[in-house]
Amino acid sequence: MSALLKPVPQYRRMELADLDAVMAIENVIYTHPWTRGNFSDSLLEGYHCWAVELDGRLIGYTVVAIAVGEAHLLNLSIAAECQRRGHGRELLAFVIRLRSEEHTSELQSHHDLVCRLLL
Repeated sequence: MSALLKPVPQYRRMELADLDAVMAIENVIYTHPWTRGNFSDSLLEGYHCWAVELDGRLIGYTVVAIAVGEAHLLNLSIAAECQRRGHGRELLAFVIRLRSEEHTSELQSHHDLVCRLLL
């Protein structure tokens, strides 16, 4: 008996080199898509931009702006042919988990600073 392994999505930082694939998805799934400039500006401004790949192919992405301790989900998209398979839910869970870990790290840093000041 042999088992077929289901491909596992891989998450990584989005790069400017991804924009052709991102725009191909964006232009298919939205009637009013973001422009290439919107994505490149987000990357250059340091927004949290993530890509999700499946079998080496970009199938989704997200853009999150973080300011004053709050995260604002600006875009979360999955290629049309990959929708309704849980990829969007998984990508959102990844973003929430990532933000939670960053927040925990920030709290630990503040706690350490307070402790040093009190000693």
